[in-house]
Amino acid sequence: MISYRYRFKFEKGPEKVFEIKLDEDSLNIQNTIPAPLPEWARLEVSKCENCPLSQDSIPFCPTAASIVGLTHSFAEVMSIEPAEVIVESPARNYYKKVPAQQGLFSLLGIYMATSGCPVTQKLRPMVRHHLPFSSGPETIYRVLTMYLAAQYYRMRKGLPPDWELKDLIRFYEDIKKVNVGFSNRLRQAVKQESLTNAVVMLDTLASLFQHFSKKSVDSLEGLFKAYLK
Repeated sequence: MISYRYRFKFEKGPEKVFEIKLDEDSLNIQNTIPAPLPEWARLEVSKCENCPLSQDSIPFCPTAASIVGLTHSFAEVMSIEPAEVIVESPARNYYKKVPAQQGLFSLLGIYMATSGCPVTQKLRPMVRHHLPFSSGPETIYRVLTMYLAAQYYRMRKGLPPDWELKDLIRFYEDIKKVNVGFSNRLRQAVKQESLTNAVVMLDTLASLFQHFSKKSVDSLEGLFKAYLK
């Protein structure tokens, strides 16, 4: 079992603690889903336009179901409210004083990748080596190395690899559609915008790859000079 614990300390009000437990092999989230689930969590409510799931077999959005407790806890928290965020991970702990939305942005990324959404599950390798509060350049590097590693494993399995990164652009176009749909869903769940703004921050990072270009790859080439001799 792998676990990540997020602790939010505010100037006023009680500390909020969230622990995400993941299966070590599949990285499927192991947290108990509360019952009954609210109506806004139903799959057909603001369903993402590219969602392949059927409400006949899966009545609730997997990601929505996994964050019901999170929405209840942050329903009244303003997005800009300062918070001391401590992240306890298997390898090390992280600390940063940030607006609540930035801590939620990092936490929400784990839920979205591990809850069972068929679109975002390809991001799970990054969850295994989670980096809270990552910057844009850090995220570009991590996504590129993850994606190229995936192509190597595809090649070993006899599947066609995508060394030109063409499918990476299409993948992040799908991620953006999920972000739009999920933002619309959250607006029905919470009064304040701390959670919806966290999705907006995820969407901003997705935009880095939706408009991905050769220039973005070339900007990293200098890091690999030792390999190019």
